[in-house]
Amino acid sequence: MQATPTMVDDALRFMGVPKEARSGEMAERAYRTFELLEGFIRPRRVWGRFSVLADDRGIRLDEAVRIESGSLARLMAHSRECWVMAVTLGPEVDRRILLAQKQDMLDGMALDACASVRADALCDEVEGEIFRELREGEHPTMRFSPGYGDAPLTASADLIALLDATRRIGLAMTRSYMMTPIKSVTALIGISDRNEDRTRDCSRCSAGPDCPYRKRGESCGG
Repeated sequence: MQATPTMVDDALRFMGVPKEARSGEMAERAYRTFELLEGFIRPRRVWGRFSVLADDRGIRLDEAVRIESGSLARLMAHSRECWVMAVTLGPEVDRRILLAQKQDMLDGMALDACASVRADALCDEVEGEIFRELREGEHPTMRFSPGYGDAPLTASADLIALLDATRRIGLAMTRSYMMTPIKSVTALIGISDRNEDRTRDCSRCSAGPDCPYRKRGESCGG
């Protein structure tokens, strides 16, 4: 996958590079890092369609998994089913990031940021595939990951188990609820009976005024 200008801008934003400095040498560094990354990532993905029931405090998936989250309850208010997805760039990325951080901190930061953006791009690829499965009258909600809004990071463990993602793509969680490989994502997308607002905005996030993006007049959504 060839990096786009948007991906490069996102990576530099993750690195904390000001808008006015996201060109020239820094942009070239990001492009080179994305190109390097493609040489050793091993993208894997898995998804499934499950029943979902929302109430005032959260959602229940497949009548087995309970996630307490007002944000998810609002997102799934008009959905009776949803997609659960998980993606990973593979374990080699973790090793390369650690190695780069030991050799050159800026290279390590660039690789870490570019890997995060590439994992998100993999989620976009999966969205494109699963949206082709939409039936008449079905509309997707925005993609929503544990850790966003008030959805607990621990919910990723339930999503991994629901998808059997450890066996299928090698994705797991540590006891401290860190996903391994690190550059992995779990997410949910509601299947609604009406057109939904799919934009990400700060009003749905629990980070509050201390968010580093808000302090710079930006958001993590772009």
